[in-house]
Amino acid sequence: MTHTATDLTNERMTPRWVERIVTGRETSTRRVFWTTFVALALVSGIWALSNPLMASVDEPAHVIKAVATVEGAENTRTGGSADGIGKVEIPHLYYQLSRYPNCFAFQPWVSVACQPSLAGDIDAVATVPTSAINYNPLYYAVVGWPALLPDGEHTVYLMRIVNALVASALVAAAAAIVSTFPARRWIGLALLLVLTPTLVNLLGSVNPQSFEVGGAILLWVSLLALLRHPDPRYQTSRLVAVVAATVPLANARSLGPLMVVVILALCILSAPWERTVDLLRDRRSWVALGLSVAACAASVLWTLTQDALPEGASHGTALIDTVKGTLGLTSAYVQQIFVALGWLDVPAPQWVVFSFIACLGAVVIIAWAAGRTRDRLVTAAAAAVVFALPLASHITQADKIGFFWQGRYAFPIAFGVVLLSGFALAHRERVIPSWLTTNIVTTVALAFASLQVVMFYGMLRRYANGETGGWILRSQLPWLPLPGIVVTALYAAAWVGLVVVVLRSTTTPVEPAAGADSLAEDPVASS
Repeated sequence: MTHTATDLTNERMTPRWVERIVTGRETSTRRVFWTTFVALALVSGIWALSNPLMASVDEPAHVIKAVATVEGAENTRTGGSADGIGKVEIPHLYYQLSRYPNCFAFQPWVSVACQPSLAGDIDAVATVPTSAINYNPLYYAVVGWPALLPDGEHTVYLMRIVNALVASALVAAAAAIVSTFPARRWIGLALLLVLTPTLVNLLGSVNPQSFEVGGAILLWVSLLALLRHPDPRYQTSRLVAVVAATVPLANARSLGPLMVVVILALCILSAPWERTVDLLRDRRSWVALGLSVAACAASVLWTLTQDALPEGASHGTALIDTVKGTLGLTSAYVQQIFVALGWLDVPAPQWVVFSFIACLGAVVIIAWAAGRTRDRLVTAAAAAVVFALPLASHITQADKIGFFWQGRYAFPIAFGVVLLSGFALAHRERVIPSWLTTNIVTTVALAFASLQVVMFYGMLRRYANGETGGWILRSQLPWLPLPGIVVTALYAAAWVGLVVVVLRSTTTPVEPAAGADSLAEDPVASS
C-alpha cells in the first residue's frame, strides 16, 4: 500500500508521549534558568555524592590546593616549585584523604574496599604535597571554603557540591540565553549533548576544569547570541554573560586565555562581519571587552610569574617521535571526550562509547548536510583546532614533561563543534519538517540520557566490585548509605528531569521581555 503526500500530512507523525514530553506552559528566561539549574545540579550532585572520595583524576591535589588557599597556607618547599610540586601545612585529615586512591587508582580490578579509615588526630598539622601548588587560586578560593568548617570527610563532599552548583549555574545561564531564540530546539539538544559522562564526572568532583568548561559553554552561547541572534531586549544581559563566562574560563587553567581567543575568533567568523561591526558600535560592548581582556591578562600574569607551567629536564625526544606518538593517541583522546571516569580506570564498553559518538555525530552530520557553507567551514575549523591542540602542546612541552594531554583538555573547543552545529540547524529549522525535528531531538536526547545511566551504574560497579567482579551490585555499597540500585534509579530520574526541562524550554513559548520590541531578524538566517 502506498501513501500519498496528503496521507502523510494527515497522519500523526509525532507520538503522543513525545508531545507530552516537549510541550509545557509558557515559560520565561528566569524560569528556564532555575529549572535547568536545579535539574543539572541534581544530576551533578548525585554524581558528587555517589563517586567515592578521591576517585577522580587529580582530585587529591586540587583538594589540598583548595584547603591551602582558604587557610592561607604557603608553600614550604625549599628551592621553589618549578616542577609544579609544592608542600603546604594543613590538617592531617587531608594527608590521609590524599592517600585514599593509592590502593585502587589505575588498577580497575581493585575495589575501593581497600581504602584505609581515618585514624589519629585529623586536626593535627601535617606537611602535605600537591601538584597544583602553582595553579591560579581563583577556583580554589570559591570551592575551598568548606575546609573552614570542622574537619571530616564531609568537607570534600561539600567542596564537590559547591563545584557542581557553580558549574550548573553557568550552564543554566546558557540555557536561559538559548530560550530567547525564535528557533532553538536543535541548540537545546546540542546544549544537552555536551554534558558527556566525562564532563558530569568533572561537575561532581573538585577540579577547576568544571569551571573552565561551564564558562566555555556560556561564552559560546552568549557570543553566538550577540552575533547571530541580535536582540536589543537582551543585549546587556548577554554582554554580562560574556564577562561572567570569560572570568572562570580564563582563570581556571593556564590555557584559558587561549581558549577565549579561539572561541571569540570562531564566533566572529560564524556570522557576517557587519554584525561584529554593529556590536562594536555599542559602547556597552567595550565595557564587556575591557573586563574580559582584564580577566585574561590576570590569568596570563599569574601563569608567567608563578611557574604555573611545570618544567623539567629535556629527555631528548625527537620531534618526529612526538608527532607520531601524539597522532597515535588520537583515538584515545576522542574517547576521553565522551567517557573518561575515575583515574581513567573505569572501563567503558565499546558499544557505549560508539553510541555516545553517534548521538553527537548525528547532530554534526545533519548540520553539515543542511547548513550553509559558512557553518560548515567554521565547524570544520573548530574540529581542526581540537585535533591540533594536543599536537601543539606536545611539540612544545612533551620533551620536558612527557605526553600529558587528555581528551578533556580540548572540551572548550570540542563542545563548540556541537554547539555550532546546533546553531546551524536552528537556522534551517524552517526547511526541516517540525515533526521530524521533534522526533529526532527527543529520540537522541532520551538515548543520550539512557547511556548516561549505563555509565553511572558502570562507575558504581567498578568501585564496588572491580572490573572483574561482576555486574550485580551488593545491596549496600561501602561508601554509600543507599543501595546501588536505588542511587542508580535516582540518577536516572534526575536525567529524565533534565531532558524534559531542556526540551520543554526549547519548544514552549517564552514570555516577552518587559518593554520588548519585535524580535530582531537573524542576520545569518537572512543572508
